[in-house]
Amino acid sequence: MFTNSKKRRKRVTIYLYDDELNSFETVSSALTRHVPDCNSIRAEQLALIAHNTGRAKVCSGFSPDIFAIYAHLIKSGLLVEVN
Repeated sequence: MFTNSKKRRKRVTIYLYDDELNSFETVSSALTRHVPDCNSIRAEQLALIAHNTGRAKVCSGFSPDIFAIYAHLIKSGLLVEVN
């Protein structure tokens, strides 16, 4: 009997939630600093989506990289969740 010893890596997603503590400028600058391939226009769009709908999907990927981004966003004071 053959067993497949490789585990499939699970894709995880970071969501940004709306809060009343951070301004759009704070959120935008944190996203552009810590999220790969996120320029100022995309960061402002994500902040606006989170403000209007309650949450926005920031990025997705695999565990070591995503959890590093998540930690930086938490240290910046943003309300984010990994799902």
